[in-house]
Amino acid sequence: MRVVRFSLPVPAELAASARAELLDRGREPAGAAFRFGYLLGVDLEALPELPALARLDGLLREHVVEPGYELSFFKTTVGPAPAVEEGVHFGGLHLDTHPDIRCDSDGVELARLLVNLAPTPRAFRYAAIDRFELARRGVSVPRGDYQVVELPPDVPVEVVEIPGLQPGALHALAFQASVVPHVGVDGPDGHFLASYEAVTTRPVSTR
Repeated sequence: MRVVRFSLPVPAELAASARAELLDRGREPAGAAFRFGYLLGVDLEALPELPALARLDGLLREHVVEPGYELSFFKTTVGPAPAVEEGVHFGGLHLDTHPDIRCDSDGVELARLLVNLAPTPRAFRYAAIDRFELARRGVSVPRGDYQVVELPPDVPVEVVEIPGLQPGALHALAFQASVVPHVGVDGPDGHFLASYEAVTTRPVSTR
């Protein structure tokens, strides 16, 4: 887990406009206590209809995202998230997957760069253990599907904070999303994130 700072002036009004475009794609009516909107990487054909988001994506790809990384998603929420036991708003620790990661013998992992585009910090929980040690301890961590992870009771959970958008700078969290159990933590202000991912060769160490 590594917080990275980028010297990139993202106009606050551009970020706000892009966030509004995403919220307009959501199902919740304007003025609702909780609103949610997203754009997945597989839906890039919709970008021409979202000019502020397209401009923001272009800035990130030019100045922040390394070659080989592809958009995973833009997503945003406003207001306190509902309490749920499954789905995208579930607060349980999980491991991510990818179509190119099918079994343990593949020798690859999923690297993720999670960019905070909101003016407020984004809290992020992660387990102080990786999937290799979990497997050695008998915890099932299949590779083919998104996995909610039940940690052994002695494994601590750490919290890292991605600073909010600042004049002249933005911050991101770089980590191995298929190796370290993790989950974002929503506050009352919600969040606005961009996520880019790449299938990489297996890391030597995650900490």
